[in-house]
Amino acid sequence: MSPYRERYHRELQELKMDAERLVEEVDMAVAKSVDALREYDVEKAREVIRDDQVINDLNLRIEKRCMQLLALQQPMAKDLRLIVTTLKIGVDLERIGDLAVDISRIVVHSRNKVHVKSLKNIPRMAEISREMLLQANRAFKENDANLARETTKWDYEVDALYQKVRDTLLKIIGGNPDLIEDATPLLLVNKHLERIADHVCNICESIIYMVEAKREHLN
Repeated sequence: MSPYRERYHRELQELKMDAERLVEEVDMAVAKSVDALREYDVEKAREVIRDDQVINDLNLRIEKRCMQLLALQQPMAKDLRLIVTTLKIGVDLERIGDLAVDISRIVVHSRNKVHVKSLKNIPRMAEISREMLLQANRAFKENDANLARETTKWDYEVDALYQKVRDTLLKIIGGNPDLIEDATPLLLVNKHLERIADHVCNICESIIYMVEAKREHLN
């Protein structure tokens, strides 16, 4: 293989490694944001907000790598799909990071401790969403379209938990309007976690396109 082609393949591998690192950073942000909510740890929440710049910078680096490869290498077929997919995955990952920041901001701006311990389904939603994200990352690394499909099946459980939490919080508000300021932030957290799972499904759709060159709507 010529040095030119060796460099090209090395750049593709580095692109995938950047995407995998982005997944790790985003997963950490989601975990910390929910921990901050559960523990009412304002400093941890501020840490998520501060570290969001790391996610943004890494995604920008991925975008630049993708554009350079598209402009300079003119990749074809499978390599082209890899680059396009990585670019799209980066967008979804950055949005997941933004949702983790939104959850953290809720913690920072809550005037009172948000009592989430009695609402076990919120941490459970975060746990499932993170597991989906890590499994999607494995599907990306291993070029496994079937694993990507399997990952999206967890979205049904997240949606069911979302409905339960929403109904519970609305019932709490209806029974005691004085709790509206405590319950409303949790309604927002609930929606943010449901959206995180949706973004993971988008990532899985992109992986299937990368591997099989076909589009499937899985969300």
